[in-house]
Amino acid sequence: MSKRVIFHIDMNNFYASVECLLNPNLKNYAVAVAGDPNKRTGIILAKNYLAKVYGVKTGEAIWEAKQKCPTLITVAPHFDKYQEYSERARKIYYQYTDIIEPFGIDECWLDVTDSLKFFNSTPIQLAKKIQDRIYDELGLSVSIGISWGKTLAKLGSDMKKPRGLTLIDEKNHIDILKTLKVDDMIMIGKHTAKKLRMMNVNSLYDLYLMDPKLLRHHFGIVGLYLHNAVSGIDDDKLITPKDEDTKSVGNGATAVKDMTNIEEIKDFLHDLASKVSKRLRAHKFCAKTIHLTIKYADFTYSSAQNTMDHYFSNEQDIFNYSFEIFSHLAGDKFAPVRALRICTTNLINKSDEFQVNLFTNEKNEKLCSTVDYLKEKYGNNIISFAKDYKEF
Repeated sequence: MSKRVIFHIDMNNFYASVECLLNPNLKNYAVAVAGDPNKRTGIILAKNYLAKVYGVKTGEAIWEAKQKCPTLITVAPHFDKYQEYSERARKIYYQYTDIIEPFGIDECWLDVTDSLKFFNSTPIQLAKKIQDRIYDELGLSVSIGISWGKTLAKLGSDMKKPRGLTLIDEKNHIDILKTLKVDDMIMIGKHTAKKLRMMNVNSLYDLYLMDPKLLRHHFGIVGLYLHNAVSGIDDDKLITPKDEDTKSVGNGATAVKDMTNIEEIKDFLHDLASKVSKRLRAHKFCAKTIHLTIKYADFTYSSAQNTMDHYFSNEQDIFNYSFEIFSHLAGDKFAPVRALRICTTNLINKSDEFQVNLFTNEKNEKLCSTVDYLKEKYGNNIISFAKDYKEF
């Protein structure tokens, strides 16, 4: 591969697989990790492949799952053990590269471009080494996708499970796109997929052939991002935990109860946007890229990012951009949301020399700073922005 080499590693059926390690007697049975039926967590959080054969789905009620599979064994989650195995896996990954971006507890992207020469390996050989070590040392299987961009690598890891290896390179890129549906891509939720199908875009190859200007017209800047991602126009650097401390400003939180309507989502995003905006200005930073991660009630994730043609730091922009991403990922009729995270990157210090008109609205910046001052002096509830706005 002539370009950079990115791995996406997905630990197969992670929760259920760990439970079978903790109790080997479960190995040959249909098993699901589930919460307490008498509480809001009384849903299927994860299942093994034997349960999947019966049609058991993550996120459905326990009683629904047992109607499909009467012999289903449900076990309570052991999140401390999941965290332990996740950390043990990452220790193995770090022996091959220090450029690692976690995505939830069971997935990671690895940039191994400079590692191949050091380990005298091809991408597939190095992926196989990692895959074998995870299985031999932890007893867990992982699927690995290999490509030059994050999105294509993620597509690869989803194609073959369990314990699959898929290389997407310049030679097979187009052929693979022809085999995948539009909603196979991480950033395309049900809402966006429905809109694309109404435009006769059914496969990722159809999306690849679309005019980027038309996509932008229908989906805003998200449309351009989708086209670039599926086309392999992807040079975004991986955001490592270290980068989170030094090269990004973000904020995330888990809701007290699952969010099921758009007003709850807006309120939650407003709160996060306010905190991110305040932190940006406290450090005298402006950002150019915004990431949004959605964690659903069934503990699945979706995530996407947008890079703007201008710098921003005010609350309105951060809310508008993150809500736009949410709308395209989740749509109007979304699954219950457990947590949200906004992260801004591509930062620049305001003291650096750059033209003021790179900001979307200098007046907004000054007003937001004034709001910060009032909140600092009189408390967070003294003033807030309107819930629905685009500009002042």
